[in-house]
Amino acid sequence: MSGRPHTAEQWQVYLAAYSADFLRVADPARLHDLGDERRASGWLGFAGAGPEALAAVEERLGVTLPPAYRAFLEASDGWLEPGPFVWTMRTTADVGWLRDLAPELCDAGDENDELMARALLVSADADECYWLLDPADVSDTGEWAAYVWASWYPGLGDRFDSFADLVAAERESFADLNARDGRAVDPADAGDLVAEGRRMALRGDAEGAAERFASAARKGSGAGQYLAVVLAAFQQPQVHHRIRNDVLGHPHVVDAVGAGRVRAELVPLFLRHESGAWAHRLVTETLGEIGDAPAPEEPPEFATALEQARELAGRGDTENAWSVLAAAVPRWHSDDPLCIAPLVLLTDPVLSRLVTPQRASWIVTTPKGHAH
Repeated sequence: MSGRPHTAEQWQVYLAAYSADFLRVADPARLHDLGDERRASGWLGFAGAGPEALAAVEERLGVTLPPAYRAFLEASDGWLEPGPFVWTMRTTADVGWLRDLAPELCDAGDENDELMARALLVSADADECYWLLDPADVSDTGEWAAYVWASWYPGLGDRFDSFADLVAAERESFADLNARDGRAVDPADAGDLVAEGRRMALRGDAEGAAERFASAARKGSGAGQYLAVVLAAFQQPQVHHRIRNDVLGHPHVVDAVGAGRVRAELVPLFLRHESGAWAHRLVTETLGEIGDAPAPEEPPEFATALEQARELAGRGDTENAWSVLAAAVPRWHSDDPLCIAPLVLLTDPVLSRLVTPQRASWIVTTPKGHAH
């Protein structure tokens, strides 16, 4: 529970900060729905529940509420926009047992039926999503375990130690989803993370680079999100899913690196796996008319090695062709801040046939250029 609110006073501070984050970066449509008065107040909550209201709800439910949730109600009796898929929280007047409020969810015929039948439902309006507290799973401090159930889950979601932990996870999810759309809660130092990630990638530290790029992406960096996908192209054979979801699906990523770069570097990999008319239409709608994208310029020495390898491969001498490339990779370099590895080895129609998954992984874990 480190850093989580325990008391009503701590919840007020926490929720005020959450309100400020939401009002600063949330989707414009969601902000509009709040109304002018709510936006002007800077507070997504309500007046706190007093002692009489808390006593009444505990008497009605026949339980003592867990401390974190009870303190939350003291700070705000209800809440707006608590998570990406939950729009309102229940109040002391309407919080209740799931079996009474949504009995159809308690009879799914699976191993979760018993938990669902005893769970307390604390969320209200939502997109087929429910926040649940389990009165049979209680910590030494009196906290009840918490879960999220959603129609798109195969079962219950992750278990949280308390209501406060669930709220913190949903707040983090809110921040991540908005950052992926270019509306970062905390954009500070994103550029430094991208630069550090690039240095690590050139040193062959693919794992460290991936972590830095992911951190930059969580701060709203389109460049960080793009380079995370470039790195994944060498390590994940199914990277076309990430190209679609993390690049083509996010205008701020395309804006950050340029449509021409995306078309030249990642579209060939995407269309290699997704060749249907819908895929070409997606690329055209996102990047404009496809046309012939210019190949990124390679360092002269490396370009010579590429030509030698193509010639050898064309004669069927694939082993020597790969040997030429393997000798050239450690000497590859680029001064382009968005270049971290020779993507041409994955996109070239001739050379890509030489690059097995093991060789692709070797390429990004080998120090290159001035870094080796």
